[in-house]
Amino acid sequence: MKNDVIQYERTYHRLKNKIECGILPVGTRLPGRSVLCKEYNTSERTIRRALELLAQDGYLEITARKRPTVVSAFAAPQGRALLNARKADATQVNDLIQTGRLLCYPIYLRGMRLCSGSDWETPEALFAHMDPEQPDEFWQLCNRLWRFFIARNENELLLRTVDSLGFQEKEPPQSSPEDRIRYCSYIKNLFQTVKSGGEPQETELEQIFGPYKRAAGQGEDRQFLQMVSPCPLLAKTDALERRFSLVQERYSTVCLDLLGLIAIGRYQPGDRLPTHDRLQEIYGVSRDTTVKAVRMLQDWGVVTTAPRRGICVEMDLEGLKKIRISPESIACHVRRYLDSLELLSLTVERVASHAAVQARPEEVEQLRKDINRQWEQPYEHQLIPRTLLDFIAEHAGYHALQSIYRMLAWNLSIGRSIPKLISPDKNPQNILIYRQCMNAADLLKSGDAERFAMAAVNVFEQIRRLIMEECRRLGYWDAAMLVYDGKSLWR
Repeated sequence: MKNDVIQYERTYHRLKNKIECGILPVGTRLPGRSVLCKEYNTSERTIRRALELLAQDGYLEITARKRPTVVSAFAAPQGRALLNARKADATQVNDLIQTGRLLCYPIYLRGMRLCSGSDWETPEALFAHMDPEQPDEFWQLCNRLWRFFIARNENELLLRTVDSLGFQEKEPPQSSPEDRIRYCSYIKNLFQTVKSGGEPQETELEQIFGPYKRAAGQGEDRQFLQMVSPCPLLAKTDALERRFSLVQERYSTVCLDLLGLIAIGRYQPGDRLPTHDRLQEIYGVSRDTTVKAVRMLQDWGVVTTAPRRGICVEMDLEGLKKIRISPESIACHVRRYLDSLELLSLTVERVASHAAVQARPEEVEQLRKDINRQWEQPYEHQLIPRTLLDFIAEHAGYHALQSIYRMLAWNLSIGRSIPKLISPDKNPQNILIYRQCMNAADLLKSGDAERFAMAAVNVFEQIRRLIMEECRRLGYWDAAMLVYDGKSLWR
């Protein structure tokens, strides 16, 4: 049974993206609820809740006996975001700004580099309508311009990550027409640089995004009332991670994670799995969810259950390899894994370089020992990349950045839960990844932060390439790509 909260949030975001990107322009009447139910493959209750949220945020007008009408491409200042807003102090705002600088620049640039030919029509049309004499509309269109380049990556997780920082609706105040004219020249130069195949300098990017930093740095609390509620500093981390969750069935998440732990040898035939009470604590789910997860494992013959005996593992690794699982049943998990690997490979260079400066020598030495110990232990070699990523997340010096990278570290563990995707044996690929991780740790020990960052990029880009190849070979790729249409995010 699909989780209703995740369903209506996902439907809300999909409709919201269409409105903001102009696919559903102002004045459009949405189809009836029955048509939307069919289009989004969900219940009427889910559609009704998603439409209510859009109306609360100022995107829709809902009138009795009439179809909902799009009334704005932007969230209203008095919308739902204000209900959960609270004042942010200078430390929190700086945390968000620095997190955005480390994460967003590579995402924006990759989105630009992916544009070719007619892809540029939308951003150039937005840019052409940015009138320096109309400040409110100028900055609203500017936000939509940058959002287009995020969406051009065709990765919903990237879009959610940037949105989670809370500056989407923020507009730099107190700018003069001359400031806005100058800002347009920066954008024009950036477009020309990217189109010609050049590499923008850090100073160019600082000029582009500088107005937002200056706005945040002016220190008036009321400015931050426009920060949207998913901001990790204004909401609990677990709420942020819940918003990152794509459509997926919670019981299959628990089931596949337990299957992965058995596959890597954490639980052997004859071992007992944790009790239902303990599984509820570990995964943060209901008893009904753990019962369904265990029942699925029973149906596959992986475990048996009995009163007073508990949940016992029956199947060995060879047996696990023969389990037949349809690609469609795990498509959401595979897609989330692939999306996370892409976000990681895009941003890890800057984040790792930043984390390297925060690490103490004794912590680096412990990292090296942990990697070596895991390589020597049976099955634990698969955890080595996660150990490196955990280290980077722990030493990301900003709370928002840590929240996002901890989420990515958790998602990295999805790989061991996807049947036949990860080999329990030490093969040439495992050996290469181990050596790359040790090389990264050695570079960090030598104090070379820049080369450590590049070594981290090599590790996670290598993993991403291997996983993409394996997903295609095992027949998982096509089903994962159907979880959502990446092109619709920007087209």
